Amino acid sequence: MKKHPCFLIPLLVSACLAGSPASTIAADFDQAEITKVHQEVKVLKADAAPRKASEGQQIKPVTSVATGAGSRAELRFPDRTLTRLGANSRFTLRGGSRTLDLDRGVMMVQVPKRQGGAQIRTAGVTAAVTGTTVLIEYHPGGVVKLIVIEGECVLTLNRDRGEFQTLRAGQMITMQDGAGSIPAPQNIDLGRLLQSSRLISANDPAQPNQQQIQNAMQMQQQLITSGDLLGGNVVLQNPGVTIGLSNNTTSNVVTPPVVPVPAGHHEPGIPGMPPTP
Repeated sequence: MKKHPCFLIPLLVSACLAGSPASTIAADFDQAEITKVHQEVKVLKADAAPRKASEGQQIKPVTSVATGAGSRAELRFPDRTLTRLGANSRFTLRGGSRTLDLDRGVMMVQVPKRQGGAQIRTAGVTAAVTGTTVLIEYHPGGVVKLIVIEGECVLTLNRDRGEFQTLRAGQMITMQDGAGSIPAPQNIDLGRLLQSSRLISANDPAQPNQQQIQNAMQMQQQLITSGDLLGGNVVLQNPGVTIGLSNNTTSNVVTPPVVPVPAGHHEPGIPGMPPTP
């Protein structure tokens, strides 16, 4: 089998989201239930004062949910689609379609299999998937990151629908907000990401696509073991910086620069990494 060298990047990063059509017609995202609240979470509606979010609360269009520093929230839709917001994040439920708007911060979205697709929009790009688990991170004027945990996702520029990239399980795209093109995906270490993330886990029965996540991790490990997924020639200059998924403030969401590995230097395919505190 042909070997494809790749980039295995020490990942502590954020995320993306879902949507394309399935064999059945899925209901629009016209309501959701807040199922978990950690610290400061607010519900925002036009012409109304912000309200403290509570577990069991139902939200309908047009409503935003926002988290503060060190805070997180979880929401579920009637079709079991799962959404989790990281710290300093805000998303808006507009209704009328299976689309969510990420205004800022980081979000995990998991669309169950055979439940139709979904889309998550930022000001500059839209991520669309079918029955997929993604993480997306967006900071206006800053970084956009999309990671596919399992399944497949298409990332498209809003101003040029002909500019797009397809990502599969274990791939990530990092780009600047407002960029005129989308770079090619890079491979990341799913096991390392799932150890450190506060929005998604390798072992969480509350996640509807848990088995698919396990399958994606196992497939990646098999490719690494067989030599079909090789350690690459790129490392992070500052792998200790966490981005988005575990951020408690907006001060640690700056992307560490990626630099070439010096000639003759070989990075291990999956170096060990302790979980994020």
